Amino acid sequence: MTVPALVGALAGGFAGAVVFAALLGLGALLSSRVGTVIPTIVLAIAGAYGGWLLGVVVFGAIRGGADETTP
Repeated sequence: MTVPALVGALAGGFAGAVVFAALLGLGALLSSRVGTVIPTIVLAIAGAYGGWLLGVVVFGAIRGGADETTP
């Protein structure tokens, strides 16, 4: 694994974890207001997907593309 790939993986994992934690916390806050756990479940699933998606984008941006050029 190259250094840019390792840095990208760490940054992507951190960014994904932040998104997941934010949406999970929002779901917990909302569930305490409405009295059911459904918002927590829905926002945890959305946070997992959003965190994964952002993590992939950050990883790809930091790692960079292939060095090959096509005409």
